[in-house]
Amino acid sequence: MKQENILTLKGLLLAGEVARIGLFDGSFKSAYRILSFTIAPKDITTSENVMMKLMTQERDHSTGWRWDNNDEVGWAIFDRATSVSPGVYSRVDKEALIVQDLFLDCTADTGELVNYMIELEKVSITEWKAALAMVRNSSQDV
Repeated sequence: MKQENILTLKGLLLAGEVARIGLFDGSFKSAYRILSFTIAPKDITTSENVMMKLMTQERDHSTGWRWDNNDEVGWAIFDRATSVSPGVYSRVDKEALIVQDLFLDCTADTGELVNYMIELEKVSITEWKAALAMVRNSSQDV
C-alpha cells in the first residue's frame, strides 16, 4: 500500500559535485521530513569509500561533516575497503523540516558515481513554522 505523503528520491551523483533537489511546492504550509538516507557506489565491487551529505543551503563541495552546522541535515558513508562486507553508516536530523531545496554533496574518487536514495515524509505545517524552519535551515551554528 503506497502512502500519499511519502516521497522517495533516488539517483546517481558524480564525486565532487553538489546537486540541488527542488522540493518547494509553492506553499509555505507544507514541508518534508527526512526519514532515511542511503548511499552505495555505482560499481559495487569498488574497494573505495563513498560519502554524501544532505544540506538545506547550497555550499561548495567539501569533504568535512559539520554536525554543528544547522544546514547539514543528513550524512551517509559506504565503506567497501574490507573484503568481508561493507560498512554502512547513515544519520539524518529527524527534526529538520525542508521547505525549499535539498542539496547533496558527494565525496568519492574522481569520476566515481554514487547511488543515493532518500525517503521523505510530506508534513503539513503552519506558515510561521515554515518561516522558522527556513531560518533554522540557513543558520550556521547552534
